Amino acid sequence: MVEAPQNGIKGLKHWRYDLLAGMQVALVSLPLSLGIAIASGAPAVTGLISAIIAGLIFPFLGGAYVTISGPAAGLAPALLAGMLLLGGGDLAEGYPLLLVAICITGLLQILLAFFKTGRYAIFLPVTVVEAMLAAIGLIIIIKQIPSLMGAILPASQTMLASVGKLPQAFLQIDWSVLFIGALSLFLIFYLNKSRHGWMRKIPPPLVVTIVGIGLAYIFGLDAKYLITMPDSILEGGITFPAFGEVFSRPELWWGVLVVVITLTLIDGVESLATIKAVDKIDPFQRKSDPNVTLRAMGISNSLSSIFGGLTIIPGGIKSRTNIDAGGRTLWANFYNAIFLLIFLFIATDIIAMVPLAAIAAILIYVGWKLCEFKVFAKTYSIGRDQLIIFIITIFAILSTDLLSGILIGVAAEVLMLLYLLTPSFRFVLTGRLSFKRSCVLVGQNIKSLFSTPVIKIQEQERNGIKHYEMSISSLVCFNLLPLDKLLSTLPPKEGVTLVITESGRIIDHTAIEYLHQFQEECVRDGRVFELIGVDNFVKFTPHSLAARMQDSILVKEQGQRSTRELEMEGVAKQYGLSFQPEIKSTLNVEDFVYLRRGADKEECNAISGDYLDSNIRLFDYSHTSAPNYYSKHWHTLVTLKCPADSGVEVSDIVIAPGHYLERYLVEYDDVVIPDNDDFAAKYRVYAKNAVQPLSFISPELVKFLAANEGFYLEVRKGVMLAFRQDKSLANAGDIKLLFSLLEIFNNSCSNKSSKD
Repeated sequence: MVEAPQNGIKGLKHWRYDLLAGMQVALVSLPLSLGIAIASGAPAVTGLISAIIAGLIFPFLGGAYVTISGPAAGLAPALLAGMLLLGGGDLAEGYPLLLVAICITGLLQILLAFFKTGRYAIFLPVTVVEAMLAAIGLIIIIKQIPSLMGAILPASQTMLASVGKLPQAFLQIDWSVLFIGALSLFLIFYLNKSRHGWMRKIPPPLVVTIVGIGLAYIFGLDAKYLITMPDSILEGGITFPAFGEVFSRPELWWGVLVVVITLTLIDGVESLATIKAVDKIDPFQRKSDPNVTLRAMGISNSLSSIFGGLTIIPGGIKSRTNIDAGGRTLWANFYNAIFLLIFLFIATDIIAMVPLAAIAAILIYVGWKLCEFKVFAKTYSIGRDQLIIFIITIFAILSTDLLSGILIGVAAEVLMLLYLLTPSFRFVLTGRLSFKRSCVLVGQNIKSLFSTPVIKIQEQERNGIKHYEMSISSLVCFNLLPLDKLLSTLPPKEGVTLVITESGRIIDHTAIEYLHQFQEECVRDGRVFELIGVDNFVKFTPHSLAARMQDSILVKEQGQRSTRELEMEGVAKQYGLSFQPEIKSTLNVEDFVYLRRGADKEECNAISGDYLDSNIRLFDYSHTSAPNYYSKHWHTLVTLKCPADSGVEVSDIVIAPGHYLERYLVEYDDVVIPDNDDFAAKYRVYAKNAVQPLSFISPELVKFLAANEGFYLEVRKGVMLAFRQDKSLANAGDIKLLFSLLEIFNNSCSNKSSKD
């Protein structure tokens, strides 16, 4: 790959990319920051202050590369609850006190970063974290319904109180406001779902904001339905923390402590999860440093609170906008802050014309993306055990508060693991197990959940490179940290084999996801990694990230075969190939650009074998990508290696429909295929060598692609990957076209070989 752009002074040479991206991010960040501040119960201007401080500070502290930081909707409910708690139900009184808690939170984050605690986030079960985000989404939606309808109600500290006030909100409907809110809600959903590229050239939140301003002017909305902005940002727009009041009132200390713990926990967990997700869609495949990011957040939060700003964390929506706009370094965040600063001082009057209903619609969309049906469907597909934890955590958060709900979710995970590991009590009742022995087993199981899973380490040497073989027992979220610390201390190129021994009883969902991510990193870094013994464990569901147990009582059940599975098996028989329906995690061994992107990469219904004197694979592939962590993208992929006896070293090339994946092809140059206007109108060709690909791309291949739109074709390390970008899962006709493409690719290799 080309040299990856770096932060700091070296990154300034990419200013053309980052400046344009920063401007586009600012257009998204402006309405989002205003809305998040309003949802937090703070003055709207504080959202912009937070985003500006984040952009001015983060580029100089590093930690991430294309992540845009600022106020986030995920912390709005916690900030609102903290403000009401400290202010005794009065938002105006509680806000300066909350700023003190935010400042202390920042200082605590700096301390935690100093002790390198960024990795401790893996201690929390993945399902509990996802349930926390889903609960936050529901809270945001419920709390924004009154604003969408024009009802002005006092803020409620709990979700139950907010639900109880909804009937009162329906009695206060202002029909002009409701029309603006309903239209804004329709637009934000429609524009984000639209497949028409021209509709999304202007960010949907900005479109909704502009439409809202126009309608508010037409209807002549009262000022109480509009965003309130101070007359002077410097004189009346900045609120300072009330340090003196907090230190002089001991009765506030417990409340401040609760708020600090809540913000530190949620801020850290959500931030580290976001940077990990954004790293997976970074075109340059750079890896963020969690501890440096934690330190940067701490400094930014402390400074933000001093100037009256909210908490600062990385944001998925803004980061995705940055990547799509071509941003390359954290300077994009800096330029975003400069543009927001300009908006703040020259467009205050325009901002004050934005209706609260339009902002509520934007926030409801953000909340919906956190808790939509796909979130529950994904959790259910991983396992019923995870769905139980998921629902318990959501109900606990909604009925209590975020901190208590998370702790209840963690406790539920512990009880679930104990239930799965401990023999049924009927064994005691039937005399097969003594009561004393059952108590001993419970104690041993509790200990195993929190003790190191590493049993033994053997140092070997393979092909002159050190290789470590580690024997491990049960692996769950609560004992992952010792293994993670051990693996992080090994030199990056030394091989690793993890052997899950017979003493291991269970591997939970969080541990499976961790192992898969580590395996992906090893493949990307060219590191040898083997996972042995996991096949002896029975998966709870067919999902590749499902929990697994090793128990003689459990029996693998053959599920009902789907129509898709039967269809793909028929294709395999037609071409004389083997068929494997199992769902597996996809490893990007050839380092295809397409397969670098996203998370939760899985394949199933794989057809493989010898075809055209080479090995082929055709399979259904899915992945997710930020910020839509729960929406799967499906394609049917086919790979074919250039025949070994051709003697041809095929150049790395990409043929993509239109501008598809253009932002990710940073290591390639454009290549022009002469004398075919039809092909040039539908496809773009990229290559690392601007001369060699032209001799490889045959007229037959060009003619085929010109006649069939939507194909994506990539050649990497002599292996071709292809699929229909404009299709989801390929039907029988599309599969036939894929096999035709294989034949043309094979002929191109053979023809080039004969010419050479």
